[in-house]
Amino acid sequence: MPLAEPGAAPAPILFVHYGEEWIRGSERCLLDLFKYLDRDRFRPVLWCNAETLACEARKLDVEAEVGHFTLLLGWGAPRLDVANYRRLVRRGRQLIATHGIRLVHSNSSAPTQWMHVAARREGVPLLTHVHAPYVERDRFTLGMHQATLSVGVTQGCVADLIADGVPEERTTTIYNAVDLASWEGWDETGLRARLGIGEDDVVIAQTGSLIHRKGHDLLLHALKELRGTHPSCHYLVVGDGPERQAVERLTARLGLQDAVHFLGFVPCPPGVIFRDAADIAVSPSRMEGFGLTVIEAGAAGCAVLATATTGMTEIITDEVNGLIVPVEDPERLLAGLSRLAADRSLRERLGAALKEEVMQRFVVSKYVADFEATYARLIDLPKEELGWGRGRWNGQRRMYARWLLGAAGRRARRLLGGR
Repeated sequence: MPLAEPGAAPAPILFVHYGEEWIRGSERCLLDLFKYLDRDRFRPVLWCNAETLACEARKLDVEAEVGHFTLLLGWGAPRLDVANYRRLVRRGRQLIATHGIRLVHSNSSAPTQWMHVAARREGVPLLTHVHAPYVERDRFTLGMHQATLSVGVTQGCVADLIADGVPEERTTTIYNAVDLASWEGWDETGLRARLGIGEDDVVIAQTGSLIHRKGHDLLLHALKELRGTHPSCHYLVVGDGPERQAVERLTARLGLQDAVHFLGFVPCPPGVIFRDAADIAVSPSRMEGFGLTVIEAGAAGCAVLATATTGMTEIITDEVNGLIVPVEDPERLLAGLSRLAADRSLRERLGAALKEEVMQRFVVSKYVADFEATYARLIDLPKEELGWGRGRWNGQRRMYARWLLGAAGRRARRLLGGR
């Protein structure tokens, strides 16, 4: 029965997520979909490898199953667990058949590796939600080119697939969004006082995982120099992660213990911190697929300084609604921070401009509506247009052969160079 037909039952969609035991960017975006998806039209089912996400999904009345996920030819062990790969394909097919699944949504490219086989064999479309740019090796080993449709969180996230040879019409962009309703009832206006920060002090805030690519070390070095001319600047580190001890050691080595405040994971939405306690939001990332923290800061009217990663440059226009500096450029990072710390009117102008941009392009109602329209279109596609036919694979053989020959050539050159 076509989805648009009156009286049609909600179409079951299988969401497959491969992640860690946490709720961060891609998990939060998925939970927003579950929260606001029109249940009269769509019925979500979740299959993931993390009980943390499954528990949050169940609170939103989503049936969830937790399994053991591995990748073939991944970057970590086990790299060749063929037996589990076969189990994943088999279980994927069983879930599709049991729930009458009409569409598979792979929330990141990793599950695409086995779900493109399961979806092909069961004759249902596969949407791959691409949250970051992937290197060539991963694009091919994960089978990203096999998806019926690849949805990037930015245009840059799917640009490499198009360059590989995927037709542009099999890609699209749906930007992530901020859920302002989740901010209701939260008040962190007393945070500065609790931390001993003065009302006139300048507060820089960064939210996200404490991992190397987020660039906390770059910000700390810049802050050390900044405090020489702006001694009242403080830095709020919101989040946690495997690099926390290293970041804390660097903070001590630079003598910044009084200026840096580690908040860890906070119960409130991160945007509340920007709204109630910060003057400048910073994202000094070395790589970023989107920039969820940037739109949260924008929704709060907070001025943003970010590095020129894929995700940020599609949100921030330099000098118009924020400041953009090159990746890993300490001098430009410091210069940007110095300008914002010294000029309140600049902060207010950039913050107001970004807030207007966020309200137009990055609100959760638009995000969910765009996905609902995409789901409806894919579900109603005739089977011959799903991309599972022999003709499409024949057209991709040259793409995969070119990659294999290139990979073999590079390996040969490394071996010869090692002699």
